[in-house]
Order: sequence, then structure tokens, then C-alpha cells
Amino acid sequence: AVTFTRKAAAEMEQRIMERQQELAFADAHKLETLLLQAGIEADADTLQRAAQLYETLLCNPRRQRCTTFHALCQELLQRFPLEAGVPPGFEVIEKTGQLEQAAYDALLAISARTPDDPVSLALDTLVSVCGGLANTQQALRAFITQRSDWWAWTQDETDAFTSACRRLAGFLDIEPGQDPLAGYPDDLECERHRVFAGLLKTNTTKTNNKHAALIDTACQAGLTGHEYLAAVTPAFLKKDGQPLKRVAGKTQAKRLGAENEERFLSLHAEISAELMQLHDARARHNSYAGSVAWYRAGSALLDHYQRIKREQRVFDFADLEWLACELLNRSEHASWVQYKLDARIDHLLVDEFQDTNPTQWRMLVPLLEELAAGDDGRRRSVFVVGDRKQSIYGFRRANPALLETAAGWIEQQRNGRRYPLNSSRRSAGAIMDCVNAVFSQPATAGLLADFTAHDTHLPDMSGHVELLPLANGEAGDNDMPAATDVLRNPL
Repeated sequence: AVTFTRKAAAEMEQRIMERQQELAFADAHKLETLLLQAGIEADADTLQRAAQLYETLLCNPRRQRCTTFHALCQELLQRFPLEAGVPPGFEVIEKTGQLEQAAYDALLAISARTPDDPVSLALDTLVSVCGGLANTQQALRAFITQRSDWWAWTQDETDAFTSACRRLAGFLDIEPGQDPLAGYPDDLECERHRVFAGLLKTNTTKTNNKHAALIDTACQAGLTGHEYLAAVTPAFLKKDGQPLKRVAGKTQAKRLGAENEERFLSLHAEISAELMQLHDARARHNSYAGSVAWYRAGSALLDHYQRIKREQRVFDFADLEWLACELLNRSEHASWVQYKLDARIDHLLVDEFQDTNPTQWRMLVPLLEELAAGDDGRRRSVFVVGDRKQSIYGFRRANPALLETAAGWIEQQRNGRRYPLNSSRRSAGAIMDCVNAVFSQPATAGLLADFTAHDTHLPDMSGHVELLPLANGEAGDNDMPAATDVLRNPL
């Protein structure tokens, strides 16, 4: 059984042992009741197996194990250090703040000595993009946290940085090095803007006169493309980037005439669309420039971080996951390692699967494939438990969508079945009512396509609680907090 914390693993193992003891010492009637409570048909063969289960497992040379992902990875690397290419006897550290700070200090020291180095220039760009040194340091530490994604994205590339930049440019659909506002505005565009400014003056209002003045000033000032775009944008677009609302009207038609009004509205729509495209192009180029600076400075920081750990012969949790994933998927000895692990696993349970990250899932896939390809005469199973509503480890790259990926894989490869559990055994009725109220609202109903109302096995000791309908997240007349506020501030 694999879960996410040592405490959960220890509690799971203790509960299993206690349940096995309870089955072993129960009389026939109690044993049948316990099996029925677990949803197991209590036939004669099952009753006998249940009564002997505790003794069977105690005598089994391969004991049942409840562990964490990181402990599993560490065990794999310790058992197969040569195959994984790691030094035997390595140590694992949980707190990495000092090592990260040492890597950051090394990066700054080298940049201070070589201010014209590409890494130093990238740091300058990051400070500008992130709005300060503190935010820059936070962004760089995020690169370390997400380094498994970086390694996976640039795997097998001889030049990771260049490859990443090329892919990013393709994703953003830009040509790096080309200014999207080069040559803007040309004479034709300036003339169209002047015509529109003239129509604004004819359709005179305080706002229209102000916008016309902005356009006239910009056309006469000899501005660069970026300056010109910033100057004329308020005459066409709102602060959110959408076009200002200009529609046909009787007073406007009287001032402009029918033909000019049509021209006025048509010009506004055309120029607004052009400005939106220019802003989008500039945003994509800015995003590219900031991301490229992050790639370069972040990869340099990562080199320092990994070097410091190598010198101290230590790994952190992300290292364990990545190295174990590589060992099981890409190592020359991957098939051998998979075979050795497969011989030891009859039943695999993965708990809290909604908090699994992509690296952990890639590590599990070879084990699941071995289970699927195993001997038909050997009783084996896999069980995945998760609830997307409870995914809380996004900062550790958790991806709740992987729960559906795993469920689909098990259904296709192992003829698996789904067992929805909508009755809680540890939450009060008021909490379940709150969950139901939240996910039945129109704003949240589409977040979980298969959500069904929840209830609880526990008696409701809190008395009657009336849940009010949500209205823009505000409390009702009796000052009871809305369900969204209850979830933000746990009971």
C-alpha cells in the first residue's frame, strides 16, 4: 500500500492488523457480520479464509507493507544503486532550504563577477519581469520545485535550453527576435485613425473629444510602435482589453448622418480588433522573453543545486521520485528491476491518488503493466483510491486529472471496476450538506461531471442546519456564511 505520509502509512498498517486480529478471534456470527459490513458475501470458503487470514499473513515470508511514495523510491534506489547510477549509501534530506539558498548565493556570486554573461542578463530580465528581487528568488525556487517537469520536457535533448526555447516559440506562435510592433503604425493606419478621430469630434461628447485628442496627439508625436499603441488604446479598448461599447443611436445618427455612423462603427470594430491582436502579439513576445530568462537562470540555479547535493552525497524527495522513475522506465536494467519487483507484489493499493504527480504516475505504470502481464493463475489486484475534491498538493505538482487516467487504464488493462463511495464515515451531516450545496450550484456543477449527492454514516449530532442558496458568495439574511466561505474557513 502506497500513500503520501508516514503517519498515514503507519495508521493504515495498524488498522489492517487490528482488523485481521478481529477476524481471527471472532465467533462465526461476528465473523459473518464483519464480512457483510465490508460488502463481502460470507460463504463458507470466504469465512474460513477470513478466519485464517491473520495466521496466514504472519507466516508469510513476504509481509504486507504500507509505505509512502518517497520511502518506496528510496528503497528501490538502495536495492538497485548500480542500475540506477546512484552512489550506494546515499542520504536523503527532507529540508532543503539551506541547500537552495547556497545554490542561489553561488548563482549571484558568479553573476556579479560576469555581468555581461547570458545568465546575468537573464537575471536582470527576471528582476524586471517579476517586479523585484524577492519575487525573482521565488520564481527561481519554483524552477527547482518543478525540475522534474523540466527534465521530462527536455529529456534526450543535447541542448535543453535551446530545445525548450524552440518549443515555447512554437507554442506561442511567434518568431523570436522579431518585434511585433516594428513599422507600426504605417501611413494607412495613421490615416484611418485620423478619420476615426474626426468622426469622434463630429459626434461630440466629453468622452469622444478626449479620445479624439489622444489619437491626434499620438499621430503627431512621432512615437515608437509600443508608445503609439499605449497612447491610442484607451480610445478603443477598456481596461480589461475588450472594445469600448459603441452602438448605433438616434442622437449619434443625427450628428453623423447614416452613412458616417455606419463608417464610424465599422472603423471602431476594425481598429479595436487590430489593437487587440497587437496587444496579444506583444503579450506573447513578453511571455516568451520572461520565460526564456526563467529557463536560463533557473537551469543555471538548478545546476548549482544539483552540484551541491552531489558533493554532499544527498538526495531530496524530488530526486528520489525522478531517479526511481528513470530506473523503472529508461534504465538499461528496467526490465530486470520490473521483474524483481513484480515477483514481490500480489496486491497494490495506491491511496490519495488525487495528489499523485506525473512523475509518480510514470513510476507506477511499469508496475501496473507487470501486474497486467502476469501469470493468470496468480491472484493479483490493484486498487486506486482518490477524491478529486480533496486534492491539496498542487504546490507539489499534484494533478487530480491523473485519477481518471489511472481509472481508465485499470478498466482497459485489468477489466477493473469503479466503486463510488458517496457516504462518509467520518464527517457530520452538516459538512456533507455543505459539500452538496457547493457542488450543486451552477458555478461549480461543471467542475465534477460525475458528482452525486453525498451523505454520511455518522449520526448528525449538530442539530438541524439550514443551508442557504449561494448568491455571489454572500451570506443570507440571517448572517449565516455561504457554503463557499465555510469551505474556505474549515469548521
